[in-house]
Amino acid sequence: MTNAPTTLTCLLRGARRRCPACGAGKIFDGYLKRAERCPACGESFEGLDADDGPAWLTIGLVAHIVIPLLIFLEMHAALLWWQEGLIVMAMTIISALALLPVSKGIFIAALWLMKKGRI
Repeated sequence: MTNAPTTLTCLLRGARRRCPACGAGKIFDGYLKRAERCPACGESFEGLDADDGPAWLTIGLVAHIVIPLLIFLEMHAALLWWQEGLIVMAMTIISALALLPVSKGIFIAALWLMKKGRI
């Protein structure tokens, strides 16, 4: 464990959807399908199931993006209700789809750190 990455480094690697151990290989085989092992260093990701944690984190982050947008749109009242609805729905969907893999990567990295006894 001489060159073990720091906790922050591992979590940032997870956010980039990279292996928390080496930072080179990918955590996912697809959009959200966890790989069995790192293609670069061979680190096993078996048993690192994030379950509902990433969805919970994503919902919280998306809410912090969409609610201020909705308040801004309502305060200025420049658009019709259905136009505001389309904007808010589009931002919600785009934000959720963009943040979910990042959240899952962070959770997998945190689980990897716990498995290694680092946190």
